[in-house]
Amino acid sequence: MDSKQDKESILRIIARFIKYNLKFVFALLFFIGLVLFAVFGNKGLLQRMQMESEKKDLEKMLEAEVKKTEYLKKEIEELKSSDKKIEEVAREKYGMTKEGEKIYKVIIDSAK
Repeated sequence: MDSKQDKESILRIIARFIKYNLKFVFALLFFIGLVLFAVFGNKGLLQRMQMESEKKDLEKMLEAEVKKTEYLKKEIEELKSSDKKIEEVAREKYGMTKEGEKIYKVIIDSAK
């Protein structure tokens, strides 16, 4: 029975504390709610950290795409101005040959 009486006395003490310190309890609950909202809310700390990380990833992707675009522009200019470059691409990429030219492919067996 002692544990039951102890629980009841603890509850009475808590109830008395709340009764006499009601403003403090409300202020404490308000502060806790405010902190929770600041951390977990729509524009909270966690959301901001996640968006910062996403922003960095997108900036890296953008930088890579800009470099790719610059490379492709340079490639286009080379193709427009050089017949040799056109021939090189035709041979390497499309396997084209000049008339009467023969191509030999060397196959290396990598199993050995």
